[in-house]
Amino acid sequence: MNAVQRFIRSRVLLLTASILIVAMCLSVLVQGQSQAALSRTVDQNSRGLYDVLVQAKAKDDGGLMQPDIATGQGGISFEQLESIRKLSGTSVAAPISLVSRVTQNLESPRLDATDYLGFNAGLAGTSGDPTATDPSKWPAAESVLSDTPKKYRLTASAVSSDGQADQTLFKTTAEGSLGKAKLVEEQVEGGKNVRIQGPDGETGIKFPTPAGGSEHNLFNLSVSLPMAPQVTESVVAVDPVSERALLGTAGDFLSPLEKAPPADARNAGAIGRHFESLFTNGISMDELKEGPDFLGVKLKYWAPLMTQYQQAKRDGQLTDDSQAIPLIVRSGTALDLKYSVKIEEIDDSGNVTKDVGTVTRSLDKDYLPFVSKSPFALAWPGSKDLSQLMGDTGSFSQGLYNPATWTTNFAAAPTYKDGEAAANGAVDKSATPGDWVTVNRLPDKAANGEAVDQTQREPVDERSYRQNLETGKKLATPLAMVYGTFDAANVKEAAGDVNRLPLGGYDPAPFTLTKDASGKDVNTELKPSLSATGLVSQSAGAITDYYGLAAARGYDTNANVIDAVRVRAKVPGSWKQAQPEVEKLANEIRDMGLQATVVAGSAREDASIAVPGYSKDDAGKESPLGTVQQSWVRQDAADAVSGSLTATNLTLLFLTLCGAALLTGASTVSYIRKRRSEAGTLRAMGWTQRKIRSWVLAEFGVGAALLAVAGIVLSLISWSTATAVVSASVLVLYAGAAFVAAQQLRHRDVVDQEPQHDERLIAVDSPLTFANRQLSTNKFNTISLAVAVGVFAAAVGGLVALLIDIPRAAGASALSGLAAASIALPSIILGVSGVAVGLLLTMVTGRFELQAKRQYLGTLRAMGWNPDMLGQVRFFENAMVGTVALPLGVVGALGIGLLLAPYAALWAAIAGLVAVLCWIPIATKVVQ
Repeated sequence: MNAVQRFIRSRVLLLTASILIVAMCLSVLVQGQSQAALSRTVDQNSRGLYDVLVQAKAKDDGGLMQPDIATGQGGISFEQLESIRKLSGTSVAAPISLVSRVTQNLESPRLDATDYLGFNAGLAGTSGDPTATDPSKWPAAESVLSDTPKKYRLTASAVSSDGQADQTLFKTTAEGSLGKAKLVEEQVEGGKNVRIQGPDGETGIKFPTPAGGSEHNLFNLSVSLPMAPQVTESVVAVDPVSERALLGTAGDFLSPLEKAPPADARNAGAIGRHFESLFTNGISMDELKEGPDFLGVKLKYWAPLMTQYQQAKRDGQLTDDSQAIPLIVRSGTALDLKYSVKIEEIDDSGNVTKDVGTVTRSLDKDYLPFVSKSPFALAWPGSKDLSQLMGDTGSFSQGLYNPATWTTNFAAAPTYKDGEAAANGAVDKSATPGDWVTVNRLPDKAANGEAVDQTQREPVDERSYRQNLETGKKLATPLAMVYGTFDAANVKEAAGDVNRLPLGGYDPAPFTLTKDASGKDVNTELKPSLSATGLVSQSAGAITDYYGLAAARGYDTNANVIDAVRVRAKVPGSWKQAQPEVEKLANEIRDMGLQATVVAGSAREDASIAVPGYSKDDAGKESPLGTVQQSWVRQDAADAVSGSLTATNLTLLFLTLCGAALLTGASTVSYIRKRRSEAGTLRAMGWTQRKIRSWVLAEFGVGAALLAVAGIVLSLISWSTATAVVSASVLVLYAGAAFVAAQQLRHRDVVDQEPQHDERLIAVDSPLTFANRQLSTNKFNTISLAVAVGVFAAAVGGLVALLIDIPRAAGASALSGLAAASIALPSIILGVSGVAVGLLLTMVTGRFELQAKRQYLGTLRAMGWNPDMLGQVRFFENAMVGTVALPLGVVGALGIGLLLAPYAALWAAIAGLVAVLCWIPIATKVVQ
């Protein structure tokens, strides 16, 4: 017979080679699918809205970039911006800067109690609003108040929260009597006059100045409440044209800002007088509702502009240098500020006779910085809003009556110090505390000029983590001019998820408290502070253009005020495809003397930040907040993730196939011992030892050829160098096993009898001693099987260690988790297939003596051994083999774990131990 026929006849060689080839095909297929899923995941999630972040200078954060790129420090000139835009590789270059902080007094809070007097032509017939309800359809009069005045106690309070603890800012009480109003008709010169008057004996309720008193109108009794705490927002500046190009359709909210007047047409006094003239000359009702047209923009929020202009003019705040600043303001707020009023009915002695109820209102999604209408208009229990009977009056609301205060103090971005690095590459940070900022103060004077008692409320100190910004020389009070609104949540969504890059202040980057000051695990989203100078901030309250920045900061000439420029390269495709052109563009920008950070291929990553000196007690002792998490940006995340997980993929493939090849070798060496009788016969026929080995090696050559063909085909299909290397390694291991096996064919004389009285013979008196004797008699096969089981256990340990180590190897970024999830299932399939192949090959090795085992088990059965004793023989044989294999398996698994996945090495050793323990009962079932 030729070599091919002998190879097929041997069955064992055919079986082991077939198992190895099938394992190669399946493993390469699974590994290829895993690598394709990894590449697809990385490519789809590694290119954000821009490719290069340009800054004048920036601290090296070790590849982890904080989201506050609008720092307020500037450093980039408009000439440099134009140079960047002129580069051939630039598609979009969008600048952004932090302007300042803006503090404003909210519109005076009030408590409205329904006290509707019914339709009266003298009071309601003058509205002229076509949307007003027809007089015949007005409901009958109703009121939540009694005809006879009752005495009430109102307790107003404001509470703010940083997300983990509430703080009462003030609690003020006022008393007085309130009752249902009545209409009084008086005869006056020229006719009759109708007015609203409170009931006899009503005193009204008056909180301390600067709060007003109480008054009746057609629909309500309104009680003026204590002023709410001041609220502070941040403002950023952008170029609206390039910002829209950067955001795409998500940036359409900036379109009104593109129509803002040029710098020389923004004088606050001139614009204020223009709007005053509109009312002098007459304005239609439709224009009032939609907003008067101003250079092509319908100014919906004209009323706050007018009232703030008039108030600033009366107070002498506006100067000839004051400029109007066009703004797109944020809808809603993340600030947690609640205003409550507790209403109690009392007797003349001050005792509570009835708890009317407590009403509460919070700043919420309806709040608009600079223009918000009545953010704290509370309703008496049981009240209803009937003002719509007069028509849609929302456009006519004055809104905020006081101009905001603009300041650059404590406005810069926070600074951080690096801490320890975690196993997955994440780096701990520590926030740098700044000065204390006092909030919750009342104004020195009321709107009517009356002095304000400052002892009404206790000022609150908040820790600032920010520094002051530089300003120009011509500071003048600006006038806010609201052009439109934007939704911060929509902007965040447009910025992406895994590949989200910071836009610079107007996209929210919240903080989550993960450990409190005592180290206890928590999960609390933190809220911004009243002063907006703390570590936690929300989306900027408003967006303006660079002329607005100049007006707010007091610059009269071009200054280097651009904090950052976000540059998108003029190249399509994934981050990997665009990488050469992006690097080229970044180098051209660096030649201008600027810092250009390539962010294509980056991903968001949660940074852990320790927050010291967060609060202090009455004695001035400071206490830390704990540890917070914020989403930062991991540079080169795509490269790191792709590289590490590709290496893990290939290592899994190598370990699976080379482990299978080693087990095949162990099986082959054990099997070839059975062919010594053939070698003896051939030797007697005159064959030389060399010819005998060549005769056997020819059979192995057939298996090697099949493996080589399989390896070449798989390498061509996958077109992967790694597949070729692994296939070659498998072939080398198989050839080495064949050579070692051939060396075992050296013929020796066999004496076919045993000494009858050898003291070394083990007495057979139990299944354990019989199993021991059998294994001692067949030492070579025992050792071969033990080595095979040890190799199997070591391979299992290595596979388990690699699978456990995937999350750590992937890194800490959001892309890491997504990529690790994409290869998790293929990696598990690859690992399980490797374990299955290894277990199968150890079973093949164990079956070489199957016929002999069945013969002696049959003899023992004839001698009267029962099935339990025979089962014990099988079990003890395998247990002893497992005992010999155990050190090799555990130590091998530990070594492979330390080499490939040090952080999971202990798990590798445990997996090796479990693999041997599991092999024992499985192998016991082979012989029945």
